Amino acid sequence: MVNPKFFPYKLPNLSKFCQMKLNCWLFRFLPFWVSRWYLAGLGWLYYVINQPERKLIRRTITHIWGPKLKAPELKVMVSRAFQGIFDHYHEKLVVAYSRLPGLKRFLRSRIRAVGEEILQEALAVGKGVLLVTGHFGAVELLPGFLGVKGYQVSMICRFKTGHLRNSLLTRAAAANINLIDADSENTLLAAIRALKQGQILITECDEFDEWRVSQNQEIRFLGSWLAYDRTLDVLSKRSGSPIVTGLMKRNGSQKYSLNFTAITNGREPGNPAIGERCLKVLEEAIQTAPEQWYQWKKFGTMINIEEKETAYDHQESGYLAPQFGF
Repeated sequence: MVNPKFFPYKLPNLSKFCQMKLNCWLFRFLPFWVSRWYLAGLGWLYYVINQPERKLIRRTITHIWGPKLKAPELKVMVSRAFQGIFDHYHEKLVVAYSRLPGLKRFLRSRIRAVGEEILQEALAVGKGVLLVTGHFGAVELLPGFLGVKGYQVSMICRFKTGHLRNSLLTRAAAANINLIDADSENTLLAAIRALKQGQILITECDEFDEWRVSQNQEIRFLGSWLAYDRTLDVLSKRSGSPIVTGLMKRNGSQKYSLNFTAITNGREPGNPAIGERCLKVLEEAIQTAPEQWYQWKKFGTMINIEEKETAYDHQESGYLAPQFGF
C-alpha cells in the first residue's frame, strides 16, 4: 500500500491512525473547532503517505460524478469528500473521548430532528423500530442524540481498537444505549432481541463488506449494479418491526439535522426489497450532498473501480485527464 522506499513501516488504516493514544487524550481538552482542524491535518498527512488509497477514493468519485461535472467542480467535490471523511473520524473521537457533560449539551443543542413524529408513530406499533442509516454525515452522533432524548437504543458496532471499545461501552451505558459488539456475539439474535424489547435498533445499509448477498437479485446504486443484500429483509421478516431511515446531515457551523423517512409501518403483509428502498433514500441524500458520504473506498473496491477506468477519462475534451490534488 505504501512505498517502502519512503515509508518502511506498515501503515495502519485511517481509523487506527486517527485513534493514536495522543489523540484520544487531546480530545478530552481541545475545543471542537481546534480538534477538527487538527484531525484534518492528520488526515491529509495520512493520504500523502497512503497514495494508493487516496487514488482509489479519487477514482471512485470521478467514475460516478465525472460525466456530470466540469473539472473545477469535480476538483472541489473531491477535496470536500476527503474533508467529509476527516469530519467523520473527528466526530467519532468527539463521541468517544470528549468530556461527557459537554458532549450531552452539544447533542441536545446542535441537532434538530426532522420528521420525529415518523419515529414516534413507528414505536407506537409496539414492535421496536429498525432505524436504517448509512455512512453519511454525522452518523456517529445519531445514537447519542437519541439516547439523550430518552429513547431506548441498540446499535451493532465493530470497534477498531480495544481502547475505543471500552470508552464507547462506558459512555453508551450512561446515555441509555446498548452497543452490540459484532465480533463477540450473534448479531442477528441480539438485534431481534432488542426489537422485541421495543427498542430502536440502528443499522447501516451501506456496510458493503458485511452484506449477505443474493445470487439472483441485483440493485442499482450510484450508477452501478450490485448484488442485493438480504440482511434488512431477514430482520424485517423475523421481527415484524416498522422500518424508518434516519440520516444525520451536517449543516455547517456545528449544526446538524436528523431526517427521518418511513419505509414500512410494520402492519403490511409483505415488504419486498426493503434494502433497495433504504438505499434509494441514501442515494438521494448522496446526490444532494455527496461530500457527506464516506464509503468511497469500500464502494470503489466493491465495483472494481481499478478495472473500470471508463472512456470518459480520455475523452477528446480531456477535462478529466489531470490528476487532481488536494
